[in-house]
Amino acid sequence: MAADSSIHPSGPKPTSRIDSSVLDLLACPACLGELRLEENELICAECSRSYLIVEGIPALIAGENPQN
Repeated sequence: MAADSSIHPSGPKPTSRIDSSVLDLLACPACLGELRLEENELICAECSRSYLIVEGIPALIAGENPQN
């Protein structure tokens, strides 16, 4: 079955929609610092790493991060 390109013709779109109660439970995977929401990404208050939010799901992957 082919993917429906009419939903996202150019791939997933970054979005900042994330429940605030979920945000309170999240921490930076690199340093365990507090995360704050800025536009369409989460920013760590401790190490300043940034993590995109795609379709309401934060991409919390530690390691080399091209957003930094």
